[in-house]
Parts: sequence; structure tokens; C-alpha cells
Amino acid sequence: MKIVDIFAQQLCSVAYKKKGADEYDICEYDRLLDLWTDVSYLYQYAKTNNIKEINKFVKARLKDAEKIENFLDELIEEKISLDAYFHQLDNQETGYKLLSLRKGKTSNKDGLRFYAIKIDDDCFLITGGAIKMSLKNDDHKDTREEMKKIDKVKSFLKENGVIDYDSFYEFRIENESNDK
Repeated sequence: MKIVDIFAQQLCSVAYKKKGADEYDICEYDRLLDLWTDVSYLYQYAKTNNIKEINKFVKARLKDAEKIENFLDELIEEKISLDAYFHQLDNQETGYKLLSLRKGKTSNKDGLRFYAIKIDDDCFLITGGAIKMSLKNDDHKDTREEMKKIDKVKSFLKENGVIDYDSFYEFRIENESNDK
């Protein structure tokens, strides 16, 4: 996997290798926003998931995607912590936790979620995202898959000694020099 900066060094995203190839796909942040703003994708997704009011669903997801982009841009411009967007994935989690798992949402009504790992104060790594179709992540195949991805990335970071902002950027510098 490769790590790509989205907003300076505050928000990064994973780019996974394409299946069966040595090259990387676009990062998850860009890939998901492209999907979430693609009317034909959303329409097909709604049909596949037996959504009754397809047009309403598509319009709502397009609105959610725009709201996410605007909200994140505003946080960065106003120098507000990204904690305002990324909340604990486990609603029961309290206190400080190394490499805390997070979900990004602007409100409880949003149907879109970015999933990320909090590396340190105001430093997040997006691992994926999904259209939220169920209350619990285990109840839909897309969110189940995203939970596997976030756990895999967290394990990868731990195996490589990443525990905070400094170790994250040391790891990135080492990997960039190894890729050359």
C-alpha cells in the first residue's frame, strides 16, 4: 500500500495496489468521492441494494458527498481540528487510544462514511469508506469489507512501528526512499 497526502500532513489516504498488478490504484479518498458523485454508479448501487426510492437515494448521496468535501475544506481553511469530522468508530470508545479507528461523518443523517485511523492529534489516514446501509457495520457486506481493510491497515502500521505523528512520517520517508 502507498500513503498519499490529501490535506498537507493532516489528512492522508491509502492507495492500494491494483489486483494482479504492480501499480497502485488512486487513493481511497479520491476513488470514493469519484464513486459517490457518479450518478450511474449510485443508481446501480441503489438497484443492487433494493432501494425503493432510487432518485431520492441518488440525490441524497450526491448532496452528502458535496457536504463532506465542503466540510473538510472548511475545517482545513479555518484550521479546525479534523476531530470535528472523524468520530470514534466504536461509539463506546472513550479516552485516548493508539491508532484509534474512526468514521468520518458530518451528521448522523449522512449516508456516506470515510473510515480512517487517527495517527495522532489532527493526523488521520483514510483506509476506505462506504455508503452506510445498516445500523451496524457487520450487517452489510460493504461495511464488513471496510472493517477488514481498516484492521489490516492498523496491523500494518503497528508492524512498522507507527504509533504517532513522528513515527508515521519516519515510516513514510523510509518507504518513499525504498520505492525509488
